Amino acid sequence: MNEKNKRIGGPDVCPGKRDKLDLATVKAELEQTTGPEYWRSLEELAGSDEFREMMHREFPKGASDWMESFSRRGFLKTMGASLALAGLTGCTKLPDTVIVPYVKQPENLIPGKPMYYATAYTLGGYASPIIVESNMFRPTKVEGNPDHPASLGGTDVYAQASLLDLYDPDRAQTITYMGDVRSWTAFTEAVRGPMSVQKGMSGQGVRILTQTVSSPTLSGQIRDYLKANPQAKWHVYEPINRDNVNEGAKLVFGEVVETRYDLSKADVIVSLDADFLYAGFPGNTRYIRDFASRRNPDGNMNRLYVVESTPSSTGMKADHRLPLKASDIENLAMSLPQDVGSLHLPLRA
Repeated sequence: MNEKNKRIGGPDVCPGKRDKLDLATVKAELEQTTGPEYWRSLEELAGSDEFREMMHREFPKGASDWMESFSRRGFLKTMGASLALAGLTGCTKLPDTVIVPYVKQPENLIPGKPMYYATAYTLGGYASPIIVESNMFRPTKVEGNPDHPASLGGTDVYAQASLLDLYDPDRAQTITYMGDVRSWTAFTEAVRGPMSVQKGMSGQGVRILTQTVSSPTLSGQIRDYLKANPQAKWHVYEPINRDNVNEGAKLVFGEVVETRYDLSKADVIVSLDADFLYAGFPGNTRYIRDFASRRNPDGNMNRLYVVESTPSSTGMKADHRLPLKASDIENLAMSLPQDVGSLHLPLRA
């Protein structure tokens, strides 16, 4: 019998197959040992060649020895010095500045105690009521206004991220012209002459470009200027607009109106390619709360049916979702009242 056949588990087997564990042979070898024996698996207990080869690849012999002349102690000293020198580079001495106290401290300002302001954040011309936490006149947090019916204390991701605009390093800090910083006085003096010329031409060369304006004050000021200068033009642009919704409202009501839904009273909700639970949809914070208030399985739970051409946040929360091409949604909307009426079910908005 050669040395290979002496291992625990019996004679050699076909390559690639594991040896079977011979319990009698294992007991015989364990009886010859002195002291406790420990093993992590039956393969280790059998001591097969497969296991020895695997252990050699995983934990090669001599891996714990430092084979080079550089000692462990020297390595630790070198690394410690490197880390210490790297830390010293962050200890840059800042220039000395003079702390000047308030000559007249602002009213109600207490360092360390935040102040809260009720305001609104606009997106696409729609305002979201919010409350901003301010520390020493620096806004730090945005939350919804719980006393306003439009949100009931909720906010969306755009309102939360609006603080980043205030501290954006690329935000314009001053008035510039051809790359050079100019003052507000220089700007008014520069435009006074051309605007005087345009006044005699009824504003023929004046173009006003804005996003959607919902402020009555700003809108009134622009309209007053257009009334005094009838040749001037006012252009409104939004990257993501609701022009199709506005045109649909004109066809039905004769003017641009915004539909408001009371989802807290709806037993069945049918959404036709309208992602009303997504941030950016007008009134979505209120709709989310009203919709969630009826999602109680133990009570009168509402049901949500979504027909959409693209996967959306509302579709992911639907009880039943029907993917459909955008061109086919109109036909479905026309046939929906007839189908619901044939079932003799009450239709609630």
